[in-house]
Amino acid sequence: MRASFIHIADTHLGYEQYGVRERFNDFSHAFWDIVDDAITRKVDFMVVAGDLFNKRAIDALTLIHAIEGFQKLREHGIPVIAIEGNHDRSYYRDGISWLQFLCYQGYIKLLTPVMQDGVPQLTPWQQDTMLGSYIDLLDGRLRVYGLPWQGAATARSLEGLAQALKAAQAENAPAEQRVEYRLLMMHTGVDSVVPRVQGLPTITQFQPLRASIDYLALGHIHKPYDFDGWIYNPGSPETCSAEEAQWEDRGYYYVEIDTEEPERIIDAERKERVHHAQRLSSKRRSFVRYNLRVDGLLEPDLLYLRLEEYCRREGSKYEHLQPVVQVHLIGTLAFDAGALDIPRMEEMVRNFFSPLYVRIENNTNDQDYTPEDESLDGRDRTLWHELERRIFEELVGQDSRYFPARDQWSSVITELKASALHKESPEQIAQFLREKRENLLSS
Repeated sequence: MRASFIHIADTHLGYEQYGVRERFNDFSHAFWDIVDDAITRKVDFMVVAGDLFNKRAIDALTLIHAIEGFQKLREHGIPVIAIEGNHDRSYYRDGISWLQFLCYQGYIKLLTPVMQDGVPQLTPWQQDTMLGSYIDLLDGRLRVYGLPWQGAATARSLEGLAQALKAAQAENAPAEQRVEYRLLMMHTGVDSVVPRVQGLPTITQFQPLRASIDYLALGHIHKPYDFDGWIYNPGSPETCSAEEAQWEDRGYYYVEIDTEEPERIIDAERKERVHHAQRLSSKRRSFVRYNLRVDGLLEPDLLYLRLEEYCRREGSKYEHLQPVVQVHLIGTLAFDAGALDIPRMEEMVRNFFSPLYVRIENNTNDQDYTPEDESLDGRDRTLWHELERRIFEELVGQDSRYFPARDQWSSVITELKASALHKESPEQIAQFLREKRENLLSS
C-alpha cells in the first residue's frame, strides 16, 4: 500500500492577535496555504490534531474561513479526520462544538471515542452518531485513531488505549488483519519539550503504544519536534506568541507511506517505520523579537540610541514584509522606568521596519534597595526624620541622572512631603517642583 497525508495542528483560526484584524486573516491564510499544498500533492487524506480554532465561541467569519478550506479539500476528494483540542471543545458542557457542526455538515470526520472509566473504547466511527475512536481508509488497509484533549486524564487514557490496542490486535480478527498502517491522533504534548508547560505525559508513557501505532500525530505544543521516527508534532503554522518566533521550522508534515518496503526489525517492540515524514515550514507573517538589554545605560537617550542602532541594522531585512515587531527591555534600569518614552521607541521601530504592529514591553528589574547605614534603627522615633532623609537620598541616587545632586533632591522630596501634609494647593506644589527642577538640572 502506498499513500500520503498531511498532518496539521494548532491552526488557531479566528485569532485576532493584538486586536489587529490583519492578524486574523494571517491565521486563515496559513491554513489555506497548507490546504493548497495538500491539493497540489494529491494526498489521500489530512489529519487535524486539535485546536483548529482559537476559542470555543467563534464568529461567523472564522467559520466561513474554515469551511472555505475544507470545501476545497472535499471538492478534490481529500477527507479530513480531526479531533478536538482544548480550544475546540463546546462552550457549554452539553453543547455542540463547532467541530461537531463541521462534522454534521460533512466537511470533516470528527473522532470522538466513547470513554469508560477514563479508557477510550475501540469502536468504529459512525456518521449518524459522530462517535467512534477510529476510521478505516483505503479499503480498510489504513486506520486512523483519535483521542481528543483529555487534560489531567491523559496518562490514564494512554495506558488504557495501549492495552485496548494490544488486545484488539491479539484477537487477529479479519478486519484487523487487513490493516497495514495505523495512525493515532492525540492533542497533548511530551513532557519537557517546552519547560514551562507542565503536566504532560513523559516519553516513557507513550512507549506502550509503539508496538501498535506507526505514526503518532500530536498537537497542543506549538514547538515542532519528533521522536524516534514515530512521534511527530508540527507546531503552530502561524505565530501565536512572540516566543514561537524562534521556532522557524514550524508548520506541517507531509508523510508518504509505503508498506511494500521491507521492514527492518530493531527489537521485539520496535521496527523501522514504513513512512517518510517531511516537516515543511508554513507560510506566515514575519515576526521579529528583540531583547534589548538595558544594563549599563545610564539615561534614556542611551537606550534610545541602542534601539536605533538595532533598527538601522535589521529593519532593511524586512522591507515590504510588514512584520510584527516586539521589543523586550530586559535587565536592570539605572534610572526610573517612568522616564521611558515608549511612544518614541514605537515610532522609531515604525520608521525602520514599517511593521504591521509594534509592541515595546518593559520587562526590566527594579534596583534592590539596601540601606547604606544600618545603624539607624527605625524603632527609635527620634531618628525617623534622619532615617527618612537617608532613604530619600539613597533612592534618588539609584537614578544615575540625579546621583550628583542626590542630597539636594532628597531635601526637595522632604519639602514636597511637608507641603502635601500641610494641604498646600496642587498648583503651589507643582510650581515649587518646577522651580527646584530647573535649578538643579541646570546647575
